[in-house]
Amino acid sequence: MMMTTRLRSRWLGMAAAVACALWSLSLVDSASGVAGFSDVGSDQYYTEAVQWMVDRGITVGVSPGCFAPEAPVTRGQAAAFIWRMEGEPRPASPHGFGDVVEPWQHDAVSWMSQAGITTGTSPTTYEPSRAVTRGELAVLIWRLAGEPRARAHPFVDVVAPWQQDAVSWMSRRGITTGTSPTTFSPERTVTRGQLATFFHRYKGAPSVNVDTDH
Repeated sequence: MMMTTRLRSRWLGMAAAVACALWSLSLVDSASGVAGFSDVGSDQYYTEAVQWMVDRGITVGVSPGCFAPEAPVTRGQAAAFIWRMEGEPRPASPHGFGDVVEPWQHDAVSWMSQAGITTGTSPTTYEPSRAVTRGELAVLIWRLAGEPRARAHPFVDVVAPWQQDAVSWMSRRGITTGTSPTTFSPERTVTRGQLATFFHRYKGAPSVNVDTDH
């Protein structure tokens, strides 16, 4: 299991790096990238969010010069991003998930478990290498916020009962506008660009100076 987890994590990282390299080759002028990332254009919906994440030290990308905005986010990566966004708080004790093996994930998952942000996928597993869905990420952000209540969301696609309050709150707060005016697509994989956007909006969409000078 540990070897499978490590290999899956490395495979996702390699796939993101290859995608970034191909994107970079398609650009006429890689200096037009934002925050040092050649694959983040200055006119994308996630542009300011990625700049904000860099400014806050939440991300350094998947490799030098690459953010891979269309790459999937794993549950381990999501934990690390949330933990960094909140200032890397020290956990009181280790988590109890036997499948979390990467050193850079331990403190993040431990803190999230103790704070009640995650209960894992079972009492002993977190599945850090599995891609996180939009519904799952909504719940993580909602729990981070203290599980606030909100009027029902406007989405007509099937949102699981345990995700309803989270998606409603995300919608009413303007953290998500869905994948269309009537759909949230809770089972769709979260991309790195989407995650950056959700986090930036969660923090109130603070203004940034977009850096295209790299």
